[in-house]
Amino acid sequence: ITPEDIRTCLAPIWQATPSIAKKARTHAQKIFQWAIALHKRNNPDNPAMMSGALGVLMEPFSKNRKPKQNHAACAVSELPSLMATIHQYDSMSARACEFAILTAARSKAVRLARWDEINLEKGIWVIPLEHDKIKIPNRDRTIFLSKQAIDLLKKLPRFAESLYVFPSSQGIHLSDTAMTMFLRGLHEKRREKDGIGWIDPIKSKKTGTPCTITIHGTARASFRTWAKDDLSGNNRRFDQEAVELCLLHTKNDAYEGAYDRAPLANERRKIMQAWGKYCLSQCND
Repeated sequence: ITPEDIRTCLAPIWQATPSIAKKARTHAQKIFQWAIALHKRNNPDNPAMMSGALGVLMEPFSKNRKPKQNHAACAVSELPSLMATIHQYDSMSARACEFAILTAARSKAVRLARWDEINLEKGIWVIPLEHDKIKIPNRDRTIFLSKQAIDLLKKLPRFAESLYVFPSSQGIHLSDTAMTMFLRGLHEKRREKDGIGWIDPIKSKKTGTPCTITIHGTARASFRTWAKDDLSGNNRRFDQEAVELCLLHTKNDAYEGAYDRAPLANERRKIMQAWGKYCLSQCND
């Protein structure tokens, strides 16, 4: 397999869906690294490395690539209504969506969450490195759980045959499309009633087309917008550095990130509790 073969596979999606193309190339690179390490490939050159011939071959396709798009998010003002709607459904996908939003966490960490990562008494969830997007060892991956998030977890059924907090019907973790399809279903049902559905009003206006909300955008961007909402006074109410830590965002400055290790635990707890209260403000139970 040559760099030309990799180019042939990637070219059709390189401009149209750059995020998928990037993942595909990364997976291919790892597979070839494995094959080379175990001497299953005679040629020691990795054909999927952008630093090699593939980078030169893909250069013409890198022009006019679609700019990176933000994930569509629920409007902050509509979030309590969305959570009340989700709360009406009795499924693992619904509970996973609720938990992702309540914790402002990435969907992968939620889908793969295990009970041994969570301490209900201390009200914390420590995400392991392998489930985190950022692979920096020893960084703080602690999510402080609100009372609402803890109550959700306590009401979940536990299955002896599964270690996962949100298992599928087969006992393994939820698929990477489970929450996406659940939200899409909610959107379709609402659209049948009001002709609009659950869309991101800001992104929809910018693009000129309705943009259905996503779990990533709603769990993280909506939280970030809420935490910095001057109309609600949150920008002055909350420490913005603590807000970034709630999202498990690390500092870009290598020196500052290395020497500033204050976890701001009390402030993060306060933020997450206020967020949990706001999210479920329209739920009856």
